Amino acid sequence: MARTLCAKGSGFNIYLWLGTYSLRTGMITTTSKMVRIRRLAAKDYTAVKKIERIIVEEYLQYLRRTREEDTIEPWITPDYFNHYFRTKTSYVAELGHNLVGFILSQPTSYLHNAKREIWLEYIAVLPETRRMRIGTALMSKVIDYANRHMISLLCATLNPNNNESIRFLTKQGFEVKDWKQAMWKLS
Repeated sequence: MARTLCAKGSGFNIYLWLGTYSLRTGMITTTSKMVRIRRLAAKDYTAVKKIERIIVEEYLQYLRRTREEDTIEPWITPDYFNHYFRTKTSYVAELGHNLVGFILSQPTSYLHNAKREIWLEYIAVLPETRRMRIGTALMSKVIDYANRHMISLLCATLNPNNNESIRFLTKQGFEVKDWKQAMWKLS
């Protein structure tokens, strides 16, 4: 069972300086690593596939631990990847020279009574790089694209067992409706 989340509502890169905030001193300490968000490129297939395998294995471990039942398997094929590459609305996050996350999305028309929307198909960030605002930076690129192209609706479907994704999307501004659909008005 999947939940659907919706939100109403570039040619340049987004850079994030990684850092930590000290409650004791009130200062931000930056590290030497920088996260770069850029448009998905054809050369990214192998790295995206590797991240997908890690995410799928993480979910399978969750299922074993909780004894819940679900079926999941990797599904990013070359054709699937190439479709999202061609949309020009999908992005990757690089830390140094390594891909650490991606968002696969596509513009669609006339779903959810909107003339145009962006469907967020897959958002993934490596477990060891979570809580570094990488998912937020990826989402910001999609929102920037939507705003520049007068698209006012973002939608996503997610696994109802994935509380971390639900928290992430609601924190981004998505409004969950009956735990199946969420919407966010951008404009």
